[in-house]
Amino acid sequence: MKPRYLILKGGSPAVHKLGDIGRTEDDLIYVAEETPGHFIGSFVEGFGFMDVEFRKIDCRPLTPDEIEKLNNSKIRLGGTIYKTRVDAEGYPIEGDKT
Repeated sequence: MKPRYLILKGGSPAVHKLGDIGRTEDDLIYVAEETPGHFIGSFVEGFGFMDVEFRKIDCRPLTPDEIEKLNNSKIRLGGTIYKTRVDAEGYPIEGDKT
């Protein structure tokens, strides 16, 4: 599977080995693996839980507004700033350093 960004619908389960860590509001997730019924990945923001299972029926593609917001965001790691860029389907576009 090609990694991509999706939205987990609010109130949906997000199963981690520690239990359900789902959120009440829609939230951005990054998925890199899948099974027939689940995407496997992590929330973009939060405590950094990895290998979280999200039911496919609980996930949706990003809206054009969400894509625009994500594409206008920047992440600072140490002294380097990275731009986040995704295409219309939520697939990452090779990022630029600023």
